[in-house]
Parts: sequence; structure tokens; C-alpha cells
Amino acid sequence: MDTYPETLVKHFTDQGSDHRALLLADKPYVGTSRPLLRFDACWEDNPEVRAMVNYVWQEEVQGTPVFRLWERLKKLRHLLYDWSRAGTTNSLRNIKTLQAEIDRIKSIHPVDWDAIRTLETELSL
Repeated sequence: MDTYPETLVKHFTDQGSDHRALLLADKPYVGTSRPLLRFDACWEDNPEVRAMVNYVWQEEVQGTPVFRLWERLKKLRHLLYDWSRAGTTNSLRNIKTLQAEIDRIKSIHPVDWDAIRTLETELSL
């Protein structure tokens, strides 16, 4: 190990076998600086997302068809990532918070139906 100080050995579980696989890496794994972007299905009808897609697809990109596609997808991915992190979307955390607040209001008597409708409208955005 002194010859290769950054060597990593990982033992995998032995599910369904009496053997355990090993992963031997000569360099440490350096992940991406940004987490992966997961496209949320509710973005499909969002006018801001549609505008970003149109903007990226109308830009002139030089190169082969595959390169142009790759560059457009890369740019769109970065735009969507920044847009989603800016808090303009109903993230899972926000959805859970709104649902918890709706449940809390429903447990109080008399129930404030106007507040529930307001929260449900916010939840659907």
C-alpha cells in the first residue's frame, strides 16, 4: 500500500453467493461538483421551462448533429439546474411542508377551509 497510497479496496456484499466481489481502484473517486438533475414531470407544462427549451433550441450551434444535440442538452441541463435551485419550483421539501400544514389545519376545529384551499392552490403550482 505504500507504493500506491491512494489505492482503495471495497468489499461488496455476498447476496445470493458465497463469494464477495472486490473493487480495486488506483485513484480516489472524484464525483461531480453538482448533484444530478432530475427532471420533474410537473415542469413539462411550466411556461418558464418551455421558454428555456425554446431559447436553447433556437441558438445556433456549430458542429455535427450529435455534437449540436449534446451542447444544447448540456446548456439546457445547466439552465434547468440553476432555475430549480433558485426555489422557483415546488420541491419535494416544499410539497411535504405544505401537505403537513394542510393536515395540521384539518386537525383544528373549526376547519379553516379558505386556508386549505389557498395551500392546495400553492401545492398545485
